[in-house]
Amino acid sequence: MNYRLKVIVLAIFMALASGETMGQENYAQAIGHKLSAGLTNIVLSWVEIPKCTINAYNESHYDSSLPGLGWAITTGIPMGVANTAGRMFTGILDVITFPLPTKPIPQPNYVWQDFRSDTHYGEAFIFYDE
Repeated sequence: MNYRLKVIVLAIFMALASGETMGQENYAQAIGHKLSAGLTNIVLSWVEIPKCTINAYNESHYDSSLPGLGWAITTGIPMGVANTAGRMFTGILDVITFPLPTKPIPQPNYVWQDFRSDTHYGEAFIFYDE
């Protein structure tokens, strides 16, 4: 049984890797991207905590009325914990529903993209235009 599972997983990855390289995404690429984004968001969701803390600290340097490190701790860490939960939940949702080629819910799609901007969540289950 373990061997069969490995063969199936390998076949899926080979099918996803052999898709079109230019132009509009096809179905296999869309679901492959959704699955990999979901797994990545589950595994790296904790990066939201330092990201939000750093962003809150940097925000305090642009606005002199904010208390600096105190602002980063009191707002950045709770926001990071909330975004960690949100990114993990949407990652689990993406993994469960990966056969449906929908647009990503968290924006930016990956935690490391546009690191200086705060994470926000878009509409759920919006299909790609065909």
